[in-house]
Amino acid sequence: MNASALERISAKLVLYTMAFVMNVGTCHAFSSTDFQHMKTSGPHQCIGCDLSGMDIEGWEMDDAILKGSDLRRTNLTQVEFELADLSGTDLRDAKVYRVVFSRANLSKANLSKLNLSTTTINDVNLNGANLSETNLTEGFLQGVDLSGVNLHKAVCNRLTMKKANLTKADLSGGEFVDANFEEANLIGANMKNANLNGANFSGAIWIDGRKCKAGSIGSCKFY
Repeated sequence: MNASALERISAKLVLYTMAFVMNVGTCHAFSSTDFQHMKTSGPHQCIGCDLSGMDIEGWEMDDAILKGSDLRRTNLTQVEFELADLSGTDLRDAKVYRVVFSRANLSKANLSKLNLSTTTINDVNLNGANLSETNLTEGFLQGVDLSGVNLHKAVCNRLTMKKANLTKADLSGGEFVDANFEEANLIGANMKNANLNGANFSGAIWIDGRKCKAGSIGSCKFY
């Protein structure tokens, strides 16, 4: 092989290496500009930002405004989001161990496949959120707006949803063993193939608008 051929091969290897490094950086790193803006603004604000992969373990994010931002793969361990606006955010693959969402707006957020069993969700707006295949075992969503929420194939055993708004929610294929639906609004909800064994529907408004009588366990018993 002559010198010119070796030079061409060497040049191609350099280009391939540069392209690989650039792709790795853009696929997994957050925008440093967006992160600095979020970090220094008060309260933490960054709308529609790329914050994917950042590490803010233990931060207090009360009143933060991050609507529409990319929070995939972020480390949110023990972060407090009281009164935060996280509407439309993408939280897939985030670390959410012992995160606190208190009076936060998570409407239309994507929390698909997350393990939320250690997460505190108190008085939160989850209207239209994607919670498909999430783990909400023994969670507490009492009085929460879950209208239009996607809980397809979610694991919600012993989940408390007393007085929750579940109108037009998708609960199909989910696990709701011993879940508490007391006085919840289920009008228009999709419960096809859901496991409702032991679920409490006392006082709930059923899919067709009829009210479930006291002692409705496992299914709605009508007056």
